[in-house]
Amino acid sequence: MSLTDTAIRNAKPKEKAWKLSDGGGLYLLIKTSGYKSWKYDFRLDNTRGSYTIGNYPDIGLKLARREHRDARELVAMGINPKQIKIQRKVKDVLKNKRFSFYMNQWLDKQVLANATYSDLKQRIDKNLIPYLDVKYINEFTTADLLNVMLRMSNRGAKETAVRLANVLRRVFNEILILGIIDSNPAQGLAELLPKPDKRIHNNFSHITSTSDLRVLLKQIDSPTVRQDFAVTQALKLMPLVFLRPYNIRFLKWEYINFKDSIINIPATELKNNKPLDIPLAYQAIEILREMQAVTGDKEFVFVTSRGNNTPLSENTTTAALKRLINPVTNKPYGTGFMTSHGFRHTASTMLNELGYHSDIIELQLAHTNKDRIRATYNKAQWMEKRIKMMQAWADYLDGLKTNGH
Repeated sequence: MSLTDTAIRNAKPKEKAWKLSDGGGLYLLIKTSGYKSWKYDFRLDNTRGSYTIGNYPDIGLKLARREHRDARELVAMGINPKQIKIQRKVKDVLKNKRFSFYMNQWLDKQVLANATYSDLKQRIDKNLIPYLDVKYINEFTTADLLNVMLRMSNRGAKETAVRLANVLRRVFNEILILGIIDSNPAQGLAELLPKPDKRIHNNFSHITSTSDLRVLLKQIDSPTVRQDFAVTQALKLMPLVFLRPYNIRFLKWEYINFKDSIINIPATELKNNKPLDIPLAYQAIEILREMQAVTGDKEFVFVTSRGNNTPLSENTTTAALKRLINPVTNKPYGTGFMTSHGFRHTASTMLNELGYHSDIIELQLAHTNKDRIRATYNKAQWMEKRIKMMQAWADYLDGLKTNGH
């Protein structure tokens, strides 16, 4: 006999818990405390199971029967309704999570060198989190994401925008697989963005004339615009050590050996996953000592004036170069003429022209396989040659600035 609302309301607790059956395995359990809950008993794969639909009066008779019908259909298909309920709860919880929750989950699963990880996380924290954490994850449209990416692209960070658009596609694809969203709003997002200038990206624009380099070095030493001290010092150090920009940005004090005048970069921080020892000319030591007086108590060497041990942001040094104008050619430095990455190419070009062995130059740039180098020099020999080359190069740059040739 089917239940009625009246029978349910009038059901009183007894000495033991008891049931009011509605048929088909659906019943109302009345406990000794008077607590009432809807349950459905079923058999699946020759095993008995019980599925709790919910409490009465939160769930009335009509809704309980609807839930019971849905659960019976699942059992008929060989699906345990208890698992579906758990998945619904998880999905409901995950839908209420913000973008940063999923972004950090995805980022933590990536296998990246420490510097690459830090670089990517800093870009995400700066360009995505502040603008995407304002909504729940299932509320985003492609237009929402496109507006955020165009904000980056319009300020000149086209390459960063395209890279992060591809990151978004991968993050939202995982969320789609989890069943939290019905479609990926970041699918095809990168194709909607202005494309970076491939010529500039591939060539890492750099100076090849001594006259242009002389002017640039003088302008770096005496900036005419107000900028962070860490930016000025980083620009001064770049021509002297040939490190990639992100290795400069994430340079730590623990890597610097003042006693032996060497920077020891661990393998985890480098693109080729091999450690690198960088001999320091006395000019480089002076720059680092000046920086040590300001940030020596921090983890990173080049920390912004905002504090909180925050390294320089991506493209900071190139942006600083863009503010400099060559008074002779009237060309701006920065993208299109001389990027911060371009210091490596400038050093390579000019050192080869000055007659230094290409193997020693390439090793200093962390390009050459060390096993091939050992066929020509033992470790002591090539380190000695690199020390001499780096000091001679620093002296050469000083000569450009002071002697005009």
